[in-house]
Parts: sequence; structure tokens; C-alpha cells
Amino acid sequence: MAGSYGLCLRTLAYGMSPRWPSRTLLIWLVGLNLVIFLPPAAAESPVDVETYDYSISKGLIEFGKGRYNQAEALFEKALKAKPGDLNASDYLGQTLLRLKKYEAAETIFRQLVDANPQSGRALLGLGIAQSNLGKYNDALMSLSAAEKASPHDPLVYYYQGLVYHQLKAFDQSPALFSRAMALSPDLTPSARYYTGVAHYALGQLDEAQKEFEAAIAAGEPESELARSAREFLEHKGAAPKGPRSWDLSFSASEQYDTNVVLLPGGTQPPGGTSGISQQHDFRTAFYLRGEFRPIQTNAWTVGTTYGFYQSFHRTLSAFDVEDHSPSLFVQRQFGVMQARLQYVFDYVIVGRSPYLISHAMQPIFTIAEGNNKFTQFQFRYQNKDFQHGRFLFNSVRDGKNWLAGVTQYVYFANGPGHLRAGYTYDTDRTGGGSPTVAVVGNQTNADWAYKAHRLSAGLGLPPLLTMKPTFAFDYYRQDYDNPNAFSPTGTTRRRDNIFFFTATLNRDMTETLSVALEYNYTRDQSNVSVFDYNRSIFSLTLNGRF
Repeated sequence: MAGSYGLCLRTLAYGMSPRWPSRTLLIWLVGLNLVIFLPPAAAESPVDVETYDYSISKGLIEFGKGRYNQAEALFEKALKAKPGDLNASDYLGQTLLRLKKYEAAETIFRQLVDANPQSGRALLGLGIAQSNLGKYNDALMSLSAAEKASPHDPLVYYYQGLVYHQLKAFDQSPALFSRAMALSPDLTPSARYYTGVAHYALGQLDEAQKEFEAAIAAGEPESELARSAREFLEHKGAAPKGPRSWDLSFSASEQYDTNVVLLPGGTQPPGGTSGISQQHDFRTAFYLRGEFRPIQTNAWTVGTTYGFYQSFHRTLSAFDVEDHSPSLFVQRQFGVMQARLQYVFDYVIVGRSPYLISHAMQPIFTIAEGNNKFTQFQFRYQNKDFQHGRFLFNSVRDGKNWLAGVTQYVYFANGPGHLRAGYTYDTDRTGGGSPTVAVVGNQTNADWAYKAHRLSAGLGLPPLLTMKPTFAFDYYRQDYDNPNAFSPTGTTRRRDNIFFFTATLNRDMTETLSVALEYNYTRDQSNVSVFDYNRSIFSLTLNGRF
């Protein structure tokens, strides 16, 4: 990160945290006479008292001299001499934190918490390890429990503040740093520094300057922390540039479709050749999307989007689709959780005739689980108003769609690779009652009510020879409520098993342009023959993002 913002966000010492003041650390670590874990089971185990006492004493001396590798070996030796000893385990965990062996430290502190769930020291150590592993949600839970167990421990509030910094929730950290300083004046330099970082990130330059000046006055003049604070003050940095308030993207695609099917907005096609052509064709498709966010803070984002899609078929112009989709959204960040509520309007034209007007409300909740994974919960209510246009009886499909789903995303290879797995339930409620027999050829609302389940999976691989391969697979099961008017006897309830497969190779051309080669396969296995089809689409697409 360039400029003065990068200077003031510079991390100090190991991981995400600054170096602990030595006096505070020794009070916390050398609490031999303050907190002693000696469960009965430990006393019953065979103990080499001489080796244990020597290793503990020598380990503390080595730790105090900053020789953490030697301290680690001695604390491990003490544990061997007195298996299961919680004091030795605690000291070993502290040492592992200093050696940046965070996974091993997490394991040690987890064992300590299991042995004594009310141990504030163990919960604090666990929270520190988890925060350095990027498990910020877990860290906040551990630190919250540590606060309840040890409400007067300054490091609990200090590390809570640091975790909120990592989550960019700068409005929540100053009060925590203030509490930490009140409980331990030794923390004043670093707490003042990070409070300055928070004010700076929020654009509160006067407050930030005061905090940086206080950090310099309270600490060692030549410390890294003081140098970083002075560099900020010397730059007199302007307010940090916030994220851009707008985005614009487009795509232009040439496609070959082996079986042109009408599927605008993911809706099911009308029955028969009016919706499933059973013919191949070439088409050109364009998509344009813009987003503007007039309100954009660390906690709140409010904005609007507009999407436009247009396809032109070489021969089957009756299947040309034009889709206008404006939306409004409001988004709120709550620590590791992001909540978003959006309204989406869709106006779809098919073959230059109105086809569908829909309104949707969609709450989405995204929970971060460390740096490399998150879970997303989505819900939707959609009102669909189908237009007759060139499709006779199209309006009998009018209905309300309800949807709920959850998707887990995991990133690997430091970001370029990802895994995705999800489940979605949705249902269309179209009215029309519950007839036991349908009148063949006479469509009614009852033909279109269904309940459905979708399983989805995706895989994105890191670039191979400048190409980024991605794969996606979906299985969608639709069970319709009533006998279908398209069935030969009017007594068959429609059942669709739909399989989707997509493979894409994408290559970045510039920072804003990329080209993609894509293959899509769809197989709809329906027990009502007019809805049974398969298709393959081959695409070459130019994408741009500005």
C-alpha cells in the first residue's frame, strides 16, 4: 500500500500485532503465583520434579532474554517431565506465539480451554493465535469469552481492537484501545498509534494527528512505532482515498447454440416449440452493467445498479432477448458479517414483445471465516408477471417465487483458486387450486406451481500458462404440484431433473480486458416430453471491467 495510509497501517512485530510492552508481558506470563492450574489428574501422573522445576525456571529465563527456540525446547521438556501440566502448556503456548507457530499455539490453547473453559489466560491466548491465522470470527468469540472470564485483562481489549482493524471495522476499535490503556498504561504507545490508524481510516485527520503525536510522546523516540507515526505526521497525509464509488463492466459474446431455448432470468421455458426450438443457431450477446454507490463507509454502503442484456440470433429472431434490470441496495457491515438488502426490477422482452415483468426483494448475509473462506445465506421473494405478447396463455404462469439458499466459498493458492458448494430451495406459487386431472391442451395456473431443490458446486484453479480454468456443476430437481395439461392423458405430474455443466478458460489481456472460451451443457430430463431437451452452447467472450 503506497503513501501515508500505507505507513500508518504498517504492522509492527509479529503477525498482525505490535510488540507487547515487556512489563505487561512479564506480568501476564510470569503469573506463577497468581494463576496455578493443578487438577487432581496432574498430581496423580508420574512426575520428574527436578527436571520439571529446572526446565520451567530455565525456560522463563530464556524467554525473558528473547531466546524463544531455547524456551520452547525447555517448556516441552517440562511437559514431558510432568505430562498434562497446564502451567507448562500455558508457557509453551506463549512461546509458540512469539515464534509465529500459530497453528501449534492454537492447539495448545484449545487444550487449555478444554481443560478449564473459564480460564481467561487460555481464552486470550487462543484468540491471539486465531487472529494471526486469519480466523477473525473465531478470534472474536474467544476474546469475548476471555473478557467475561478476565474483565480486567488489558490485552483482551487490545486484541479485540486489532481484530476489528483487520476487519476494517475502524469505528469499533478506539473504545477498545481506550479501555486497554486505562487498565495498563504500558499499552499507551501502541494503543494510541492504532487509535490514530482508526481515525485516519475514517477520514478524521485532526483526531488521527492527536493520537499519533500522543503515541510518539508516550513511547520510545526511536521505536518503529514512533518512526511510523512521525512519517505520517511529516506527510500531513490527506484523507485516505476511499474505494471508488462506481463500477462499470461489459461483455460481448459470439455463441453457437445446438438447441435454442427460451430461459430469460432463469425462468422455465413455455412448453413446445415456442419455448424449446429444437433448432441450432448462432447468436451475438451483449451485457452491460453499471453500479453507483453514493454512500460508502466502513459500515454502510448504499447504491444502485443497472444491468442490460441483449441477444441477436442469426436465424431464430423470435428468440432474441432484451432484459433491463435496475436495482437498489443497502449494505451493512457487522464485524465479520455483511448484511445486504436489495430490490431488483426486471423487464424482459422476447422477440420484440413483452415477456416478463418481475419485482424481487433479496436479503443476503455473508459471514467471513478467516481470510480464505466465507458462507453466504440468501433469501428472495419474487413476484412474476408474465405477459402474453407472442406467447399465448403466458400469463397463466404468473406467480410468486420464494427462495432460500446457503453457499460455502473457500479460496486456496493465496486467492486465485476457489471451491464453492451450495444448496438452494425455491418454490413457485401460481394458484389454480389442486386439480386431480388436467384438461389436455388447456393450460392453467395449476400447471406451473412447483417445489425445487438445487445442489451446486464450482472449482476455480490458479492460472495455468496464463489461462484460468473454472468449472461449475448444478443439479436442479423440480417437482410440480399438479397434473400437467401438456401430458398425453392430463394425469401426469411433471418432474424435471436438470443438469448444468460449465467449463471456462479465461485469459487476462490487460488490467481491464479479458477473453474467455466457454462451454455450457444443459440436460432437462422431464417426464413430460414437450419439456425434455438437451443443449450445448459454445462461446467466445470479450469481458471488460472499469
